[in-house]
Amino acid sequence: METRDEKTYDHFPDETLLEILVKLPAKSIFRFKCVSKNWFSLISEPPFFTRYINLRYDSPPFSLVFQCSNTARAHFFVSTEKNTLKNLTSLHDQIPPLKIESTNNDLILYRSRNSHQPVYFLANPFTKQFISLPMHSTRRTSGPTGLISNVEDGITSYNVVRIIIKSSLNLEIFSSERGEWTNFKAVINNCTSKVEFDARPCVAFKGVLHWICNKMTALLTYDPCIKNYGFCRFISVPNGAYHMNGKNAILGVSGGNLCYFEMCGISIQDYNLPAWKLWVMKDYERGEWSLDRESGERKIDSFGILCNLLSSYSSLFPVAFHPWNSDVVYFWYEGYILNFSIKTGWFDEDVFSTFCMLSTWEIFPLLMPLCSSKI
Repeated sequence: METRDEKTYDHFPDETLLEILVKLPAKSIFRFKCVSKNWFSLISEPPFFTRYINLRYDSPPFSLVFQCSNTARAHFFVSTEKNTLKNLTSLHDQIPPLKIESTNNDLILYRSRNSHQPVYFLANPFTKQFISLPMHSTRRTSGPTGLISNVEDGITSYNVVRIIIKSSLNLEIFSSERGEWTNFKAVINNCTSKVEFDARPCVAFKGVLHWICNKMTALLTYDPCIKNYGFCRFISVPNGAYHMNGKNAILGVSGGNLCYFEMCGISIQDYNLPAWKLWVMKDYERGEWSLDRESGERKIDSFGILCNLLSSYSSLFPVAFHPWNSDVVYFWYEGYILNFSIKTGWFDEDVFSTFCMLSTWEIFPLLMPLCSSKI
């Protein structure tokens, strides 16, 4: 039952309340989450954070972590005001030569390279914190892994989910609140075939983990906080996708939405940029997508460094969404990172070199939240 104070504070319309809240300091925001259930709900929604941070930054700060194929170490690249990336060398030495499994908010989940019984580590490169997780019980080689984290009243909680591939799928979950691993058998709705996981990282959206599977035709989702432990769900990719084995498609979060971008073709042929489509999740409960933008082939009819660079037949891959600016998609091309604008359907002239050969799908977003995660 709501108290009299809660009813008084909730008298304001949500839009008026949002206009007030987005102008407050970060410390006040976290304090006001305790005012009422409605205030807590408004402040906890991803669109509020997007709106809050966009009001204070011309380009909201974030990083992309590149797991390079020719080195054991990860490389950090931070966003600039023009949505391009720059090398963040100050973080390189903070990260050990371990395999990155997943990221969420400002935390990174690592795994040792011992495939028989891997050890997991959690790190916050911004606060320079690094801890090891307790040994899990399953010695079998695991499949994909995911990480969900949350900061509530200055206290960080997180869940690590391992998918164990046996004759059936099993889940092994580590909860920071319980401090131990728990095993569950996966219960999957609408599952009529074997699940084959893609090598790309897990995508976290609204506290739910999303793994790409079955050659980019479906998403396997799992919410580690629900009471029905082990229950997984299938979500189909958008109808009308090109389905070229997922080589030219990415799934990610941008502007508070779950997005799917796909390009029909993996290289520029005869000076033509392939057609592309962008979908946004319209109704998450029903798994319904909405086609947001699309474009047919585009002829390269201008000159310059970028056009000369794209004139070869090398592979051109979309690799990441800008987490806040839904107009920007990042592409990888022969060691270069290119900014692609959804609105203009073309690339920004600022070309950024990664100085390494990138294993195609090993790119992880790393956000800089209002309150750092302390582990």
